Formats: sequence, structure tokens, C-alpha cells
Amino acid sequence: LIEGETRRVLEDVGLAPVGDALEAMEALYVEGMVIASHPGLGPDDVKVAMKDFYESLYSPPLPSFDMIRDPVLRKYARSKTADNVIELYAKIYDALTSERGGYDDLSFLGHDPSQVSTLLSI
Repeated sequence: LIEGETRRVLEDVGLAPVGDALEAMEALYVEGMVIASHPGLGPDDVKVAMKDFYESLYSPPLPSFDMIRDPVLRKYARSKTADNVIELYAKIYDALTSERGGYDDLSFLGHDPSQVSTLLSI
């Protein structure tokens, strides 16, 4: 349930395509390859995804899990979903800012992972 909802949230906020492209790039990584040259991870692709993601932070589409009657389990499911989104964002952020990122301009990265964590904390 949590994995499915996490995927839905990632798609809703625009991070899913970047996460998928990063995963595909890592599977095919060759020494010297820069992340920015991989399909789906070009500067324009990532810039649009980050813009969409940051806009979603004002009203994150996190599921309510109302079908879970136990309030402790419901809170856990919401927190775990938010944690999964934060974890992927941190992975993307770290990859883009690494030496192998290959981005000339990182100004599209408006928040570091700790700031995103604060904004999504439940």
C-alpha cells in the first residue's frame, strides 16, 4: 500500500520520471559519463521536474490513508510515504550536485534535502 501510494505521489509531484531516468542511468553507467547527458536527466528535464516538485510542496499530495482505522498505523503510513519521497529527492539532489552531474547551472535546485524534509514532515 505504502509503495503504491509513494509511486502515485512521486508521479503527481513530478519526481517519478527523474527518479526512473536516474535509476536507468545508474544501471548503464560508464566511467566518465555525466548524468546531464542521459535521456530524461538533461537540464531542461530536471528543471521542469524540480519546478513542479517545489510547487507541490505548498500543498503536498500525500495520501490520508483514511481506510486505515488504527491512527498509529495511519500516521506511520503517511510518514513513511513522505520519507520515501524525501529519500528519492535526496538521491536525485546528491546525484545532480555530484562531480558526475555535469550541470553548468544548478540554480533550479531551490531546496536541499533537509529543507524538503522539514516541508514534508508530518
